[in-house]
Amino acid sequence: MAIISPSNPTAMPELPCVLGRLGLTEYTKVLADNGFHNWETVLDITEEDLTTLNFKLGHRRALQREIATYRGVPSALALENDGSPGEQKPLSTSALECLARQTTTPPPREKRRYRRHPRPDTNAPKKPKTAYVNFADDLRSSPEISALSFVDIAREVGRRWQELPPEKKRVWESNAARAMQEFEAQMDEYKKTENWRKYQNYLVEFKAQQQAASNGKRPSTATRTDSFVRRDYSRVSPSASSDSPVSNLSSGSTSTEAEQCHNALTLAFSELVSLRGEILGQGIRPYDEQHLPPEELVRRAMYAFVRGTGSLLYMWTYREVDEILDRIYRPQKPVDAMTLAECFTVAAMGAHYDMDCFPDRIRRVLYASGTLCFNEKTARLDYLRTMRLLLSMAFYALLEKHLSARYLIAAGLQIARWKCPALLTPQAESMGESWRRVYRSLIFMDCWLSYTLGYPSEVNTNDISIACVAYRPDMATVDEQIHIQTSKVGLIAAEISKTLASPELATRENMAILTGKLESWRMGVPHALQITTLTSDNPPNLTLYQRRAILMVHIMYLGALILLYRQLLVAAAETQLTDGVAMAITLPPDDAQIYRNECAMAGQQIARILQLISFDGTLTKRCWIIIYWAFTASIVLLFSATNKLMEGQPDGVEQDLSYGKSCLDILEACRSFEPIAARYLDTLWPLYDSLREIHHRMVGRAKTSIFSLLQADPNLLSPPIPISKAEMGPISEKLSVLLTDPFGRKQHIPGDNSMRRLLNSDGSCSVFWWK
Repeated sequence: MAIISPSNPTAMPELPCVLGRLGLTEYTKVLADNGFHNWETVLDITEEDLTTLNFKLGHRRALQREIATYRGVPSALALENDGSPGEQKPLSTSALECLARQTTTPPPREKRRYRRHPRPDTNAPKKPKTAYVNFADDLRSSPEISALSFVDIAREVGRRWQELPPEKKRVWESNAARAMQEFEAQMDEYKKTENWRKYQNYLVEFKAQQQAASNGKRPSTATRTDSFVRRDYSRVSPSASSDSPVSNLSSGSTSTEAEQCHNALTLAFSELVSLRGEILGQGIRPYDEQHLPPEELVRRAMYAFVRGTGSLLYMWTYREVDEILDRIYRPQKPVDAMTLAECFTVAAMGAHYDMDCFPDRIRRVLYASGTLCFNEKTARLDYLRTMRLLLSMAFYALLEKHLSARYLIAAGLQIARWKCPALLTPQAESMGESWRRVYRSLIFMDCWLSYTLGYPSEVNTNDISIACVAYRPDMATVDEQIHIQTSKVGLIAAEISKTLASPELATRENMAILTGKLESWRMGVPHALQITTLTSDNPPNLTLYQRRAILMVHIMYLGALILLYRQLLVAAAETQLTDGVAMAITLPPDDAQIYRNECAMAGQQIARILQLISFDGTLTKRCWIIIYWAFTASIVLLFSATNKLMEGQPDGVEQDLSYGKSCLDILEACRSFEPIAARYLDTLWPLYDSLREIHHRMVGRAKTSIFSLLQADPNLLSPPIPISKAEMGPISEKLSVLLTDPFGRKQHIPGDNSMRRLLNSDGSCSVFWWK
């Protein structure tokens, strides 16, 4: 095997390949965690580093010999003297460096110092492997592959992975993604344990000790990171828009904020690369400055997006769209990458609203083209535009049901926190208001993802105080009032979801506090945005989009009420099915009944409002707000009907089923456009049909009994016949699962303590519906 040395002009070897060939793969993680992330950095490792990293003596010498061989040191030259007479003089580290300088002149490298890390949390769930690693492990089990050398195995695995058909590669990626989602679900549960709290306390103590030890010595990691971020993130784009606060560094910026911003952006762009790879993996040519789609179709798509979202969220205006198109299609100077990214991204989102503009394939290519123009270098040029692009790409990911939306929003919030405080001055009023509007929309999106997908919200109290108020309340437009109320109700919903994470937390005190917050929001809604004003004989002069946005805000308020009561519904059903054995709630039965009725009323109100929102070409049939709340309201209404049937009280069941069916009918309009809507319907229609059949059977028995035929007064019909729990139990249990875990994040397999998901034959998941 040829040695890859500085005199041999081949590629630098991969560190995993080298460690595998030496039988030292167990040290891969500890090296990476301590700054030795590739072979080039390992070349500078010292004896002290190896001792601190707990390398065994034999393993240490094997690695040192490999380093010496790479640098051109003859194998006959000993690395150390074992004390035997006649042996050669030991080869010290300085001798190695001297010989390396004689054989080559590598660029000067900064000496890496060992950076002490905290011990890992041994109680935490183990992070799963990536799709590529799983594929490699499976391939190595083949005898013909395992017989090869380590380097040849790595080369063969890489070749086969590149040649793997897209449909087969998606199976591996799907399995890896679900494993990661399962890991996140396990971490969510683990963070509620005492072991997690103990480890967090240990981390605090460890960091304090390290900070104390580093005082008076070299700068801390955080300081170096802040220096890097301040240097790279302070560049100003020559093409930046006039309202972009790119030159304003926050006077309150700290090293922690800078480091968090840098890390969040790195993670966000890694997600963009992943999603882009899925799109462009089929050999489709992306768009660029020399290869543009037709302007009229792009304009139509971008306008469709502004119309579809402008009243609910602030992202783009018609004027900004026209400016982007002029800069691209009638350029006066070279088009900058940020402008191309904005054009392609907004057009891709608009194709969701006006599906006649571009077919799905072109829509995806537009989005991938936007991500090609948007990278970490571009992001440093103009922060307002970067925030808005992250928000827009997260919105696209939301429409595509892709979980990368979570990381894109987190990065946008970090930028907003880092840069926004410097804008809150009278001198920065104009650009500060644009910044605040984007900030507010980021808050809404984060809260929405939090309480619909069950992830912890990234929003803090400082975000609320800055973004969720109008700069001049007396001059706030209708759209801005809608934006503010949307963010406020979203914040309350996120707090409800976090506070009532389990049934035992559904106490009278918690319910009263959260109910009070929702009531305060309802009382504080401006008169122009109230449902009674909207449906009065003299309604305000609003556009179709503003009316629809107001209706959506009230749907989100009613949805927050359902979030408040849903754990209670599940606990009450469990108590009923077990005859009180599983007392999972602490509320008196009368209070529980009141809350159940309130939840059913909220579901009915959502059904009524949804009937006022029509798919008239201005609302995408992939709209996640409509799909999610139609699904949730139908579950609540079917749940209410189930409880009434189990209690032998058919009164009101017909009404619940009728409203539930209207929600299912709305989902039917989305079936052919959104796979999640189709899967919701495939799950709910059988439950609806079963409940209607049981209800008809129950009412029919009452009306045709001998007792009822002998009675002249119809009010004296025979009492309803109770339905058996054996028949209703599976329906109630299925609805409970859908209400508490609509995406299958925590599917427990009987006899297995691990959390898994049900897989189809092609490796896709039949329960977890997000990519």
